[in-house]
Amino acid sequence: MKVILLSTFLFLVLLSETNAQVSAAIYRFGSQTFAAIGSNPDNMVFGEARFSGNLEATLGVNLIRREEVNFYSGFHLGVESNRHNDFYLGVPFGLLVKPFTATRNFGFVLEFSPILIADNGYGDFRAGLGLKYTFR
Repeated sequence: MKVILLSTFLFLVLLSETNAQVSAAIYRFGSQTFAAIGSNPDNMVFGEARFSGNLEATLGVNLIRREEVNFYSGFHLGVESNRHNDFYLGVPFGLLVKPFTATRNFGFVLEFSPILIADNGYGDFRAGLGLKYTFR
């Protein structure tokens, strides 16, 4: 049931974007590596599906949008499969830096997020780096 609810939420987040620009990313958070597919991270509101041992939907809001850098926050909703399918909720704070003027499609991501596991109430802190490419 949890996977169905999360899949429905993820589908609705990705449907909320009307343009056809798609991003692909890879993140390294501690001992986990996430592969991600999402909407255009330069939009005011964007969504992303992240896959690892976990399945995670992220909804982000750009608080600062510049040609070479975006600062965003939002929330994650995920299922942590290695802990009896616990739901978790997180609040990411991230920086997308697009350093190359020849191609603003490529960027480096720095993100940190406090995480709260819903079923048992304990928390965690996640931080990491990533690479993101937007297909325009």
